[in-house]
Amino acid sequence: MKILAVSDKEDTKLQDFILKKSAAFKDLDFIISCGDLAKNYLEFLVDSLQKEFFFVEGNHPLLNRYENKHYLDKLVTKVYGKDEHFVLGGVNLHSRLEIYGDYILVGFEGSMKYNPGKFQFSEKEMTAVVKRVEKKIRIQNMLDFVLRRKKKKIIVVSHAPIAGIHDKEDLCHRGFKSFRRFLKKFKPLIWFHGHVHYEGQMNDQISKIDDTLVVNVYGFHIVNIVNDKIEVISNIKNFSSF
Repeated sequence: MKILAVSDKEDTKLQDFILKKSAAFKDLDFIISCGDLAKNYLEFLVDSLQKEFFFVEGNHPLLNRYENKHYLDKLVTKVYGKDEHFVLGGVNLHSRLEIYGDYILVGFEGSMKYNPGKFQFSEKEMTAVVKRVEKKIRIQNMLDFVLRRKKKKIIVVSHAPIAGIHDKEDLCHRGFKSFRRFLKKFKPLIWFHGHVHYEGQMNDQISKIDDTLVVNVYGFHIVNIVNDKIEVISNIKNFSSF
């Protein structure tokens, strides 16, 4: 399985490569966004690559999921219960569980609460979200067990980092402790996050924690998963050999 993961920074080199060599992405399975990217950039990726798209919001509400909705769209949503988790041709993973083949995708939007802005959570608030997701995973695992299906591996998409992994001391960029507990409990195959800009820390932003590879997506990464073995590349210069 091959994944294009993006976050926080619009990369013109990636855009240029896609325009010139879109065929290089023909075996891509889907696109993941960890947030804080402009709507037109995400639309470019989805429209150009024509792949499934999963995302979470960052702490800056650039997608404007609700604010820019036409009043008729809002009425249709209210009357018919249209799913507001489908945006830009993709699925907002926040507090959701989506099945993709042998994998479970779950997501957590936003960051630690540091001002009155949107898409921010206290530790207590995020813990409640994490617990809802944990319940959904247990139900899915039970269903797979009853139906004698292979247990699915978990892929996590968050904007904020995990407490103690790639995070910073300031409140805005501090990781959630509830994420750490989730990681220990469910041991996801890979955890994508954004929010933390490299600032000279590039070599420290991909970490193996127990059975989980934690990747700070900042910019973009291309991830190849074969038999649960993971290769990660972030330099478009080397993509053709990936």
